[in-house]
Amino acid sequence: MRAVWMSPSERVCSPEELRAEGIFAEAFDSGSMQPLLERIRADRGFTKQDDVRLSVANPRDEATIAREIDEHLHLGAEVRLFLEGEGVYDVRAADERWMRIWVGPGDALVIPEKRYHRFLPSANVSLRYLQPYAERGGLSPLYRASSDDTRGG
Repeated sequence: MRAVWMSPSERVCSPEELRAEGIFAEAFDSGSMQPLLERIRADRGFTKQDDVRLSVANPRDEATIAREIDEHLHLGAEVRLFLEGEGVYDVRAADERWMRIWVGPGDALVIPEKRYHRFLPSANVSLRYLQPYAERGGLSPLYRASSDDTRGG
């Protein structure tokens, strides 16, 4: 996993800076991810999880992927443990600057509740991630009005 601040110029965003923004990022071995998953579930009171599989080549997944590209937030934390595929999270810092976080297999990421972000999967890849949560309603996206600054791409 790699993270950078995007403005005023691109520079590395340290693990400490991510934590200061409330973002949890950790690498895991997919063969032994159960302890991390159980710790996240216990720490956050999560009782449910989805095993999400999406493909940019599958027309049925196109709408789901497109919703991720526009800037949005959730009332609950967004937690993903990536098993396959790659992508980029753009996350708004508390001061509205963008940070960019590249994720791939073996990366766990938690975006705090009420934090604007967008997710852009890599082209022509399939994604698979585990997404634990407490209630489905906490994952519903709430979108920010689009502008050149907020639009994905």
